[in-house]
Formats: sequence, C-alpha cells, structure tokens
Amino acid sequence: MEKTSLAEYVAGRIRSGAPKGEIREELLAVGWSEEEADTAYRDGVVALGAPVPSEGNRPTSGKKSSTADIILNLFSFILLGMSATAAGVVYFQVVNRYFPDPLAGAGLPDMQALVSVVHYSIAALLIAFPLYVAVMRMWFRKFREDEGRTESRLSKWLTYLVLLGTSVTMVGDLITLVFTFLQGELTMRFFLKALIILAVTGGVFGFYFFERRKIQYRREVPARVFSAFAFSASAFAVVGIALGLLAGGSPASTRSLSFDVTRESDLRGLSDCIGQYAAKYGSLPASLDELRRTGSFAYCADSVTDPETGDPYGYRVVNASRKQGVVTVGEYELCADFSLASAAERGTGYRGVNDVWSAHAAGHDCDIVTTQLGELAPTPAEKVTQPGVPFGVK
Repeated sequence: MEKTSLAEYVAGRIRSGAPKGEIREELLAVGWSEEEADTAYRDGVVALGAPVPSEGNRPTSGKKSSTADIILNLFSFILLGMSATAAGVVYFQVVNRYFPDPLAGAGLPDMQALVSVVHYSIAALLIAFPLYVAVMRMWFRKFREDEGRTESRLSKWLTYLVLLGTSVTMVGDLITLVFTFLQGELTMRFFLKALIILAVTGGVFGFYFFERRKIQYRREVPARVFSAFAFSASAFAVVGIALGLLAGGSPASTRSLSFDVTRESDLRGLSDCIGQYAAKYGSLPASLDELRRTGSFAYCADSVTDPETGDPYGYRVVNASRKQGVVTVGEYELCADFSLASAAERGTGYRGVNDVWSAHAAGHDCDIVTTQLGELAPTPAEKVTQPGVPFGVK
C-alpha cells in the first residue's frame, strides 16, 4: 500500500470515529511497524485538514526515538556521572596528598586508603570517559543523519536535571568560596577544591547547554564548540590521571607501600606484646623467640617476621631496667627493612602522637621504645611453656 492510500485509510477510520489506539493496533496487526503506524496516523490527520507547523527549520515529519536511543542516552548519563565523579575524586585526593589539612595532624593519615581511592578513580576514568565520548558521538550522529528524529521525554528530563544540578552546585560553590574568603579562612587547599568543583560542573553545564541548542532547538552550533569541549575534557582527564599516578604511585610502589603498611602494623603489634609482657613478668623478653614461646603471648608469633622476606624483625634490649621517677622502665629497640620512606618522614604527612612507626626512612630503620615494667618477676616455668620449639616455626 502506498503512503497516500495508507493515509486515506487512516483518515477514513478517523472519520468513522475510531480511536487512535484502535487504528494503530490495526496497522500493527497487518505488519506495519510502530514508527510507520505513527507516521500514517499523522498523515491521516493532515489529510483531514490539520495544519502543519512550518516555522524555522522545524521538521514536518519527526521520527520518535527508539528504545535503543533511550537506552543509549541513559547510558551516557551514567557514564557522565562516573567520569565526573572519578575526575573530581582524583583531583581532590591529589590536593589532600600535597596540601594536607593541619587540623588532621592528630591522627595518622591512611596513605594506603588514599592510594586505593586514587587508583580506583583512575581506573574508572580510563574506562568510563572514553566510553562517554564514544556514546555522545553516536548520539550526535543519529540526529545529524536524521534531521526528523525527535528525542524522548526521559532524555529531555534527564538533561535538564543535569543542567539544574550543575548550576545549583556552581552557585553554591561560589557562595561558599566568597564566604570563606570573607571569614579570612581561605586556604590554598580549600581554594583548589572549590576550583575543581567549578571546573567539573562548569564544563558539564556548558556542554549540555550547547547540546540542548543543537538537539532540542535545532539551532546551528559550530562543530568547533563541541571539539573545544572534547579537547578540554580530555586534557582535564589526562592531567588528572597523571597527577593521580604521581600522588598514588605506580603498581610496583603501591605493592611496596602495602608491605610497609604491614610492617608498621607488625611493629605496633610487637610493641604492644612486649609492653604487656613487661607489665606481667616485670622484665623485657630476652628475644622475640622467648616472647613467642610464652604461652599467653603465642599469638604475637604472627607479627615477628617480615611479610615480604620472611626474615625476623630486629629486636634488642637496650636497657633491661632503670628507674624513671617512681616507676621502673625498660628500653628495647625494634628494627625493620622498609621499602619506602613514610609520608611523615618525607614531610608530606603527619606522625601519630604515640606512634613511632608512622615515620620511617627507606631501608633499615630502628626505633627505641620505653615501657614500664611490672613489679612481680615470673618463674621460669611460667614464662616458657613451649621449650625447644625453634624460632619462626608456627
């Protein structure tokens, strides 16, 4: 059936009082597609004398978005959220790394957590951002190749929600920035973070502002405008990835950092064990082997060897007993071979108040610890419950 005949049939059915749904179902039943049925209904209405809009370059025959178009557009917004969030997190963590907050100095910074967040965000940026660019190229190509195509209401609502969210964020960010400046509390750390938020939200708002002009309102937007957005966003992502790798380190340095974090944790655990031993038995253990072989401290054996090499940590009694005021204390030394210098040692982090292991140089590093001794000395039978077991056997 030709287009004119189909339009005449639809016009006749409309004259007879048939509703649109019924006419549409009839056309679908004989093999016409949904788009063809909608177009036929439109042509039938026009044949009955309905006026057709013609102002500007508005198309006279629009093709509705397919399910694939809606899914593609929804996917692009998901990728946009992932990319923008990942970029913001990377830049924020770089600022945290090189501009630490003095108010956070009372606690030990979790460098391993920072590195983990940076690397995950870099991975998200490496995957999500190129996909977002590819999906948006497909989105624009669909409307460029088919000028009569129209987008779904969902796409319009999502786009305007993005515009609303980014505009509100930018206004709030600027208000906070000015308020902080007026309060005299504007620091480089805060200024850089405010600038990052403004750059991300401003870029997203600007892109979708021109996207609306091009897709929804069919206004002419030079291709160089979108090219500039693509270049700027790509440069922003590449710089963020580079700075993230600089702050978080390479995979090899990350593994070394993980070993060092374990060493620090082991030394803290050993220090606690030795302190408890001294308080209970009134003396320092002669060796880590003696500590391990004491029944109530057998659990400390899990912390006496290096996680990478398997060699025992260094332990030495510096001063078995001395008076310090009204109490008796002992001094001992614990040593480990670290792969990297700690952030506190490099001057880019903070050392815990009572934690000597949070600051260490790369290589062999030792710290002397003073602990209080208990008043009662134990009997030999009390101290050693596993005689003859070689050190290092678990």
